[in-house]
Amino acid sequence: MGTGASSASSRSPSPELLGNNHRKNSFGMEGNKDKWKGHNVICNDIAPIIITKDCFEEFQCTLLAEKQKVVLGCIKEGFPEHMLVQEKYFMVADQFEGIDKLQTSEKYGAPNFRKAGGGFAVYGMGQPTGVGLERTMDIIAREGCSELIVICIREEPVVFLKKNDDFVSYTPRLKESLCENINTSMMTTEDITNVEVSLRKEIVKYALRDENNEFFFYEDIEEFTNEPHKYQIVYEEHLQTIGEMYAVHTVSQSNARYLRMPMKSDGAPDEHIIDTFFDVLKDVPSLFDHQDTSTPGIMFVGHMGASRTSFAMVLGMLVLAHKQGFPEEAYEPATPIDPDHPNLEQGEFPIVQKLCVILPDGVQIKKEVDVLIDLTDDMGNIRRDIYVNKMKMEHIHDDYMIAGGSARDYFFKKMLRYLERYCYLLIFNSYLHQQNVQMFCQSFQNWMQQHPVVYRILGDIDSSEVFTNPAGLINRGHRYLVADEYLGLDVLSSQRDVKASNFRRVPGLPVFGMAQSGRDGLSKITDLLMGPKHGHSSVHFFTLRGELVLECDGYTYTPRRLTALSDNVYIPGVTVKELEEKELQLKEELVKLNRPFQVYVDVTEPRLQKEFSSILTSREMFDKQKQISPGLHYYRLTAAECEGSPSELEFDRLVNIIKDLKDIYTDEDGPALVFNCDCGKERTTTAMAAAGLVIWHKKGFPVGVKLEEQERISIPQAEFTKGEFAVVMTLVRRLPSGSQVKREVDLMLDKCSETMTPMHFHIREIIFSTFNKMKSAKDEELAACLKQQAFNYLERYIYLIMFNCYLHLERSSNWDREFSKWMTDTGRKIGVYETLDNLHFHDLDEEDILVVSSMRQRWTKKNKKHNFRGTVV
Repeated sequence: MGTGASSASSRSPSPELLGNNHRKNSFGMEGNKDKWKGHNVICNDIAPIIITKDCFEEFQCTLLAEKQKVVLGCIKEGFPEHMLVQEKYFMVADQFEGIDKLQTSEKYGAPNFRKAGGGFAVYGMGQPTGVGLERTMDIIAREGCSELIVICIREEPVVFLKKNDDFVSYTPRLKESLCENINTSMMTTEDITNVEVSLRKEIVKYALRDENNEFFFYEDIEEFTNEPHKYQIVYEEHLQTIGEMYAVHTVSQSNARYLRMPMKSDGAPDEHIIDTFFDVLKDVPSLFDHQDTSTPGIMFVGHMGASRTSFAMVLGMLVLAHKQGFPEEAYEPATPIDPDHPNLEQGEFPIVQKLCVILPDGVQIKKEVDVLIDLTDDMGNIRRDIYVNKMKMEHIHDDYMIAGGSARDYFFKKMLRYLERYCYLLIFNSYLHQQNVQMFCQSFQNWMQQHPVVYRILGDIDSSEVFTNPAGLINRGHRYLVADEYLGLDVLSSQRDVKASNFRRVPGLPVFGMAQSGRDGLSKITDLLMGPKHGHSSVHFFTLRGELVLECDGYTYTPRRLTALSDNVYIPGVTVKELEEKELQLKEELVKLNRPFQVYVDVTEPRLQKEFSSILTSREMFDKQKQISPGLHYYRLTAAECEGSPSELEFDRLVNIIKDLKDIYTDEDGPALVFNCDCGKERTTTAMAAAGLVIWHKKGFPVGVKLEEQERISIPQAEFTKGEFAVVMTLVRRLPSGSQVKREVDLMLDKCSETMTPMHFHIREIIFSTFNKMKSAKDEELAACLKQQAFNYLERYIYLIMFNCYLHLERSSNWDREFSKWMTDTGRKIGVYETLDNLHFHDLDEEDILVVSSMRQRWTKKNKKHNFRGTVV
């Protein structure tokens, strides 16, 4: 097997971390206690079974049968093969050479034990031994804290092994990633505890099969010196879970309490995890009594006690600072950020600048956080670490390998990890400022739901593309120009007539859609729509692309990564102005190179060498055509390359353009609206539906939107084909005339689909079909991808319903209040963002009753499809 594991028998795999709920005694013999009565055997769940000689032969046979079911593996070639826990994990010690940067283990029994500066009773450390935990708690108790809150921030399962008079921690690791803790980010605290209990039972069971009651553990996974270690385990009490270990030292002390607050190692924790932390703090009366000057001590325990612990310490310091006050320098006026000359060493990255704009007193909020970060930087400074990893990445000229992957990717991911944590510290500080005067009546999770613009900004955290030099990447072979047009794109066979793929119209409306075309297609479509056949007075083109586009000798190309030639490189958070400036920069630099280029006309074919005589940006192409056709108008929307909904701001721009077009609602031959993206499918159809709804609201709705005009559908699970998911219908029932609002959207989507039947694409129906594909997916990776797509499609459908509700309620004012403002005011009152933060398919899959998709998951994942391969300039 790929993991070095082998199984002695063919059987269905044992459940994953949480799947094994069988009741077993310490030998793993299911329900066999009665079998051993009368054979001088003592059975219970704690002590080992004591076997006398007269039944040893029968007992050995049973053990042999059981042993045939386990999975064996060796950690390295030439090392002994032994049983693996959970069928794939080796037990590896937390402690390793070099972990204790602050040299505190010998004195305190815990690596990197430290106290924050500035008089804050906040402590941090790596995983201590049992004795070390007791020792550090005693030290803190002597400092006079009114209470002590011990918080374990580890998300990975941990078991403690008894060694002499102490307990030492071990974690399960995969052979392929022995230096990395396993990821349990989708698990609850209770789930992780159950995993630890399961690990213990399995280790004890396997140890008791050994003639010396021993099991294999590893302590040196770098050099493998004197490995493996075999330790005797006779009783379950020889192994303890984290909760049991901490309970020994906290439950017995009246002024101490313990919390498991699992924080992921690759970014900021989920909002509900921060709420768990805050709920425990609320149980400390002195913390929120401004007359009481006493404060509790807060001790955070991580694995190494490094960056994850430092982040948690700053969280704790922020809470205490709002009680006892910030250090004096935090009250000094903050220096405004110069967006043209940001100080990246001080964390003034684009996303931070945006947060400082939308958060009240954002620059001062940042200064307060910076002061506290500087007071707890013994094990690294979160703000500086962003810049340090950025510089390390940029100084790599010839990529090399780190941890089995690209060094560029390694430092880039670390940079984003620190940047996300830094942003969450700013956001949490803003929450504390606003909620402190309201006695924290709102949880952090609910507060975030009420501020969805924060999630939108966090979705643009990867701003690296804003700084890249695409021409330089093309010149060095990191990226290649790839043609938008390819064999099989033109499903609607419109290319031969109008030189543009997938050209179609919404029946009864002056709304058209198409794939990206070159200058010939643009000319033909403009002439067609303004000619005698259609007679439109003007044509308004909307290009829905947030990626760079160049027209080269009549065909459009976009630069793509060599590792993902089928995927556009969307630029998160970019403005239209910035995007067009980058396109112009790319064009000018390519012209300067004055040489042939290796391009992909089709990604399934080898690249070709082409020398272009003409290169135009998208705007230049339209400007040239406008000189010939004065009635042509051009707009650019930076729509994301994803299956989800356009943002509220993109809806705003669309409405603001359409609502004031002359004769758009009264004259069949008035302005024509033409939408295009790279393929003319997802982004284009969504914009066509939105534009059609705006026109209907002014012109009047056609037959088919009233209840009695609906067609009856009698097929299995028809309600889901019609978009009647539980999460959708719950929201619809909250809307004024919600069922009518939904019917109007459904008719518009049906109309859009009528003329694109060969594409087999329907914005509503694709939700259910994608979910069904997910259920029958061949592997977990594909299933996860399809589930994410289904959630994105569901979100898009909900946004169209909310947009139509907005059009109804704001029509009398000609939509003076923009959709984004309406969503913040009215939509929030309806609970739309709470719904969007808890999307689910529980009515389709009862087994996934706990699975929900949050805004943070969807809006940040959409921009993490690719690893960074370029050089930031």
